[in-house]
Amino acid sequence: MTESKRLIDLLTATDEFFRARGIDAPRRNAEALFSKALNVPRIELYLQHDRPIKEHELEQIRDLIRRRSKREPLQYLLGEVEFCGARIQVRPGLLVPRPETEEMVSEVITHAPPQARVLDIGTGTGCIAVAIAMHVDSTRVLAIDSDPDAVEQAALNGKLNGVADQLVTRQVDMFAPGFLAIAREPFDVIVSNPPYLREDELAALEPEVRDFERKHALVSGPRGDECYLRIAEVVPSLLKQGGCLALEFGFEQAERVRELFAPLLTEITIHHDLQGKERFLIGRR
Repeated sequence: MTESKRLIDLLTATDEFFRARGIDAPRRNAEALFSKALNVPRIELYLQHDRPIKEHELEQIRDLIRRRSKREPLQYLLGEVEFCGARIQVRPGLLVPRPETEEMVSEVITHAPPQARVLDIGTGTGCIAVAIAMHVDSTRVLAIDSDPDAVEQAALNGKLNGVADQLVTRQVDMFAPGFLAIAREPFDVIVSNPPYLREDELAALEPEVRDFERKHALVSGPRGDECYLRIAEVVPSLLKQGGCLALEFGFEQAERVRELFAPLLTEITIHHDLQGKERFLIGRR
């Protein structure tokens, strides 16, 4: 990288550095990291393009560039991501909220009645639970995960977005024998973006995912449908009649997921993401 201390020169050099290392959207990555290091909006990077970079600022910029060049996810470096209008803080290891999941949540928001009782299985950062609590009037969300770090982060994100009083987080393994005891009565909505990869698919993932996000948040098991099988087992007990189920799934899993839930649900629809891929199921019991 060029050792210039003028902002625009450093930004351009970082763009070229990332591009040479095969990082997607290198300019956007460079802008985001400079904005983070200098604590200014992205537009200010260009309004202050001749700004000299001080040595302590340069050290922080170099550290972020080094970490990103090793394919550490941009979201981990920035510390947060916008999701359905919510500010979601992320921490290393937890699944990074993705735009495809936003599309599913938007559908859930349109289907959920006011004062709905919602169960979010495998909440991760809590992005789904927080977004639903923010956008559905007087809803109550139980967000569960087997990972204690995820449960802690989901609770923090609830507080950050002002919905802590609508959100209950609990460390629960959905495969545990006593899983059905999590609620006294069925839910109006069950939503989940569970692990859905097969173990043999992990190696083919982008380094940002394969090397930094936790395996148990990505891989369901040898077959890839283990979590869906478990959810199908518990739906009759946990989802009320007329309630809504929303599930995200992976590449080429649409027919398998539809097959599993066809005996349990009516009005099943498979939705495509913005790239035209079959991505999630919405159905009613």
